[in-house]
Amino acid sequence: MRWLRFLAFAMLVGACSPSSSPATTPPSVATTAPTSTLAVTTTVDRLAEIEAIYQDIAQGRLDALYSGDEEAFRALHVDNGYLEESMQLFDELSFDAPPSIVVDVLEVVHDGAECIAFEEMAFRVDLELSSEPSITVLELRNGVWVLSFAGRGWACDGPHPYNS
Repeated sequence: MRWLRFLAFAMLVGACSPSSSPATTPPSVATTAPTSTLAVTTTVDRLAEIEAIYQDIAQGRLDALYSGDEEAFRALHVDNGYLEESMQLFDELSFDAPPSIVVDVLEVVHDGAECIAFEEMAFRVDLELSSEPSITVLELRNGVWVLSFAGRGWACDGPHPYNS
């Protein structure tokens, strides 16, 4: 089941393309965590900014897969565990045409200076296929936002599922 969810996510999601300019550190936004949930209060502008950062990453990841640019694909991942799981896509996916994706950030569950976690859905325009909602985690590395995790249950503040 985990592999199936990963493959569905992998077919839908991506990261920064080498031809696009990297996302930079977002301005700080005051957030407060409600006591009853993990969700944080997020301004409309900040939500749009997170969505734009992730859209760039998601499309870039698909572009790297389409072009076979392994270096660009690897550069989009922060940790080796998630990267190695994702590298299986190079052998399993092929595209007849350039892939296109649209992402929708549903809820931000953590918004920190170096880590953002959010629930999202993605829609592969070229396949007319959408993903199930899942948690995606981005970490800031060397001034660039990169993928850290996709799945369920991790939001920046616990042991990393690929490093525990």
